[in-house]
Amino acid sequence: MTYKSDNALVVKKLNSYFGGEISGLDVKEIGKSIKLDTVREALHKHQFLCFRNQSLTADELVIFTQKFGNLLPHVLQQFSLEENPNIYVLSNIVVNGRPLGNEREGFGWHTDLTYMLRPPSYTILYGLEVPKEGGDTLFASLYSSWDTLEESVKNKLRGIETIHSYSHLYSKRTGVEPLTESQKALTPNVLQPTVRIHPHTGREGMYLNIGDCIGINGLHGDESNKIMNLIEELYNYTINNFFYTHNWHVRDLLIWDNRGLLHTATDYDSNKHRRLIWRTSVLGEKPIHWVPTEE
Repeated sequence: MTYKSDNALVVKKLNSYFGGEISGLDVKEIGKSIKLDTVREALHKHQFLCFRNQSLTADELVIFTQKFGNLLPHVLQQFSLEENPNIYVLSNIVVNGRPLGNEREGFGWHTDLTYMLRPPSYTILYGLEVPKEGGDTLFASLYSSWDTLEESVKNKLRGIETIHSYSHLYSKRTGVEPLTESQKALTPNVLQPTVRIHPHTGREGMYLNIGDCIGINGLHGDESNKIMNLIEELYNYTINNFFYTHNWHVRDLLIWDNRGLLHTATDYDSNKHRRLIWRTSVLGEKPIHWVPTEE
């Protein structure tokens, strides 16, 4: 199914819940012949957009990213692109004994950088080399899941804050360099709402991330465990029922809205296939908490 927005953007729906594919459009025209607001509106509607067959230099990818807001550099700067440190590199390629990027970034369901006070509003991936088998990226919509819940379940999450720790997340990784003191200083523990309001659409939805979550603010013992168990249950409900599998094509450009979307990388035969993906992020707002309405 396709539809036109502002007679300039043709979006093909990727499944019944979320996701849109756009072909035959050069993203360098966004903000010129294609209105930026039209693209942003489509992104908020579909949560995730795929622009096929793009041809971008590193600088052009950064320019595209900046159309949506300020850049948000990754904590692990050792995996930045040498000629443009605003780009974080995901790759299994090694040249002269030096890895071009981080081979194991993004594995395990998550939404990006919930351990930051102002997590990214949008994440962008650009696939320069992709495996012919495996290496898909999966997405799951927390909005679609939220919309199916009973009010009694929603009320258990409204007003709850989770505690997020990058140090905790990073400690699970094996064979990696320890975080430097400056990296630790950049990522102190933060509180995030479990129910978040979208700043542009006003949409209410869950904002959950298990990997770096270490507890519930103000709750302990059985009370905390009950909420943590509910979060895990809803997490699994979401990824098992409201997901989309993105099969990569070379020069796919993906952009998604982190405010209501989970994603994960998937494995591939790294001895057989090369993978080279550039990633950028847009600095978001401090998540907007749900507040009760006055009656």
